[in-house]
Amino acid sequence: MNNYDLVIIGAGPTGLFATFLAGLRDINSITLEALDYTGGQIPELYPEKMVYDVQGIPKINAMELRDKMYEQAKLFDGEIKLSTKVTDIIPNNDQYIIEVNGTKEYNCKAILICTGIGDFTPRKIGCPGEDEFKGKGVEYNVKDITKFKGMTVAIVGGGDSALDYANELAGTAKKVYVIHHNDKFKAAEKTLDMAMKNPHISLIMNTSINAIKGDSQIREISMINSNDKTTQDIKVDALIIAIGHVGKANVFKSVNIETSKNGRSIMVDNEYQTNLKGIFSVGDAATVAGEPIHPLIAVDGGNAYIAINFIKKYLTPTATIFGGHSSSLNLK
Repeated sequence: MNNYDLVIIGAGPTGLFATFLAGLRDINSITLEALDYTGGQIPELYPEKMVYDVQGIPKINAMELRDKMYEQAKLFDGEIKLSTKVTDIIPNNDQYIIEVNGTKEYNCKAILICTGIGDFTPRKIGCPGEDEFKGKGVEYNVKDITKFKGMTVAIVGGGDSALDYANELAGTAKKVYVIHHNDKFKAAEKTLDMAMKNPHISLIMNTSINAIKGDSQIREISMINSNDKTTQDIKVDALIIAIGHVGKANVFKSVNIETSKNGRSIMVDNEYQTNLKGIFSVGDAATVAGEPIHPLIAVDGGNAYIAINFIKKYLTPTATIFGGHSSSLNLK
């Protein structure tokens, strides 16, 4: 069995940054990722999107950002194993045994869970035709903008994802409709302003889709206005449903890690430690009781920095919480 001071579970943006930070604090660690790629939600949900809210980077393609984060994670030769799903965490005196794919593989002193929202599935609108036309024009994300060239596209949603998709597709698709059940959008002000000013985008408010129609492909959607109950049908070539995802925190049978009431996140204190000694969690996977949630790469990265410093102190009680400035290093 392989021994480590720290096992990091998850190689999304937070896990990758935590891997780098563990190296920065000279913590003997390994990062385990269930998928066969790093980046978490980025390759699955946002491969074509631009990211604007990372410090020092005016804008960057999400996949390029993922690649840069991986490069950073490997600066200290941090070990990252893919296709390695943690199936259980087993207490072992004051340490833990990590079961991977059903086999006990690692022994460690501390664990940092960075699994994001865990196992997640797209949230559905639940109207007739949705399941029938899934993959036949009904999509839940945009992986390739060119796929929609010259199409009439409808997007359901009122948050950042829906409006970002609309702005990205407006230069490729023939026409973009954004359909939102409310009279107010939840997207960032700048994103909404861009969509409102784009002549190729039409915003349809207070409206829900009540049927999806077609033959071998989607051809039309039926909508109803929630205020006056009027109905409207529009011809479309594709429908993107961007109303979020339903997540569930990873549960490990041999440890009783406290989760939120809805079971979607792991409860931690302000040192990002769970109710169990030596098990920490950070990023979208974790919730600090009483504190607001900001599911952003930049925020989760800062929280990972704090968590790793407390983990260093947990592993080595004589260590300082603050490990010094990285600018003092001479990395090649």
